[in-house]
Amino acid sequence: MEGRVLLTCGDCPITDEIVGEIPDEYIRSFEAAVRRHGWVPRPGAKPGPLICRDCLAASYEGHESVDDKP
Repeated sequence: MEGRVLLTCGDCPITDEIVGEIPDEYIRSFEAAVRRHGWVPRPGAKPGPLICRDCLAASYEGHESVDDKP
C-alpha cells in the first residue's frame, strides 16, 4: 500500500510531498523531508500545522527570553 501526503508550511508556501510504500518508504520519505526543510509542529498548536525550520527560527527563536525581560 502506498501513502501520499503534501506537507505545506503553516507560515510560508514551502511544500514537500511525502510518498512511498508503507511503512518503510513512506517513513524514509518523511525523514528526508525533515532533513530538507526541518519540519516541526508549530509551538503551542494542539494539534497544529507543521512549519519549516526557517519559519520556526524567524518567528519563535529568542521570543521567550525577549518577553521575559523586565
